[in-house]
Amino acid sequence: MVLKKHEIEAALHAEAQAISAGKLKEDNPLDLSESFRIFCEACRRGDLKVCQEKITEGVNINARDKFDYTPLILVNTFFSIFPESAARILCWNYKA
Repeated sequence: MVLKKHEIEAALHAEAQAISAGKLKEDNPLDLSESFRIFCEACRRGDLKVCQEKITEGVNINARDKFDYTPLILVNTFFSIFPESAARILCWNYKA
């Protein structure tokens, strides 16, 4: 099924209202905290030790920074040559 532009816009508007009202949780919330900034910088540099420390502290690995990047995107840009290293950073200590 293909939606028309106005149908997509209406659905996105309804979703934004539900998020604002607290009825729906945003998947990738904006995080401007210092801890998340340090985590993002570590992802950019490929610093596994700092990434593990921040994940252990409970940083939200699904958040996004002020540039709208998630840690997964940042890790992927650095580790596109070494995909197994990127997986180690973001899956370390993951609890399903």
